Amino acid sequence: MVQKENVLLRIETLKNSFTKTETRIATFVLENPGKAIYMSLTELSDALKVSEGSIVRFCQKIGFQGFHPFKIAMAIAESPYKSDSSGISDPENLTELKSYVANRYVDVIRDTSEFISEETLRDCVASITSAKTILLAGVGASGNTAQDAFYKFMRIGLNFKYSSDAHLQAMMASQLSKADMLMAISQSGSTLEIVDIANIARGAGCTVMSVTGYARSPLAKVSDHVLLTPTRETPFESGAIRSKVAQLYVLELLFMAVFQKIRTSGQKSIEKTARAVAKWIY
Repeated sequence: MVQKENVLLRIETLKNSFTKTETRIATFVLENPGKAIYMSLTELSDALKVSEGSIVRFCQKIGFQGFHPFKIAMAIAESPYKSDSSGISDPENLTELKSYVANRYVDVIRDTSEFISEETLRDCVASITSAKTILLAGVGASGNTAQDAFYKFMRIGLNFKYSSDAHLQAMMASQLSKADMLMAISQSGSTLEIVDIANIARGAGCTVMSVTGYARSPLAKVSDHVLLTPTRETPFESGAIRSKVAQLYVLELLFMAVFQKIRTSGQKSIEKTARAVAKWIY
């Protein structure tokens, strides 16, 4: 397996052994290493007009198990010491740091908002309010977002379900029906467990809604509704706060829109759940 050696040099060394398709992939990576790091497997496949399988085989040919390990090594080779605060001129200036971080997250929310159409939001609200059961699916950092969504929607009396165990998520998805809904959260849109769970839910006939960063991702392809969180990450930034902010913004937007529809019953449920734990607050 390729470990710490320069991946671009590895590609150059092997280029004479590549097929025509592999040469096309290699040429793109060599000419656009910074761009390739941020692309999903589907996006690269679409850009080069080659199959996803061809890209995976290319990665394996140069010593990786798949596309994601290849991107991690690419990120090391491209910029091993790149800091998330690279836009700060003086790291000791906390005033500048505060402004830099605040502006980054304001930009994330603004950019995400521009990608959410009112029609899509309205359709998602209609699906949620009409569903008998809504199952949340997410693992890793997106699982934490799913947990946040479960807490908020449960408090307004909706029948949301969530487990942090992907196996249980899959089993619960298998029990869904046409009257139910799956809300799947995955920034990459290509997390194997979540895509599988979405396919299970779709096979059960229920509506699938996804919150993802990639419109052309495998998850988006099996979803009836897609809410985009278009923040881009390197493999090192998986679960980055920027993506979390984008996901939480979308969920807050969705929550508020749903709450407006069920305000009376929702408010009563909030008051009921608050009373249930009030005795524990000093």
